[in-house]
Amino acid sequence: MAENKFLKEKSLKKRSANKAVWVLLFFCAVIIAMVVKISLTGSLKPNFFTGLPSNEDAYAIAKEYVRPALKSSSVTFAEDGYQFAKTSDSVYVIKSSVETEGITTEFKIKLQYKGGQPDKQKNWSVIDLSIF
Repeated sequence: MAENKFLKEKSLKKRSANKAVWVLLFFCAVIIAMVVKISLTGSLKPNFFTGLPSNEDAYAIAKEYVRPALKSSSVTFAEDGYQFAKTSDSVYVIKSSVETEGITTEFKIKLQYKGGQPDKQKNWSVIDLSIF
């Protein structure tokens, strides 16, 4: 009888230990997931839907695409004189001026937003770029 009681207690302790191990593994997995999320994105905030880009976001990306097309070392964009329009399907049209080596040039760029973080150039594609 004493042996039976001993075996039952041993079995209960084994189940408790198994549950504790599973809980510990679960918490370790959650912590590892949080560390990976922070290291990849820089925050714990979910990036499910950040909304559509603002006109400032689109203008900043437009400058990133226009600068290499000008092939000049000194480029100054007009910060307040740009025109902005949003058409269908996340297509943005921006018209502005840029000064390169004392010469003012106008440009018009049509960008399509593909989703994701609006401040990343990889989430945009150029449909048309005209420099005149």
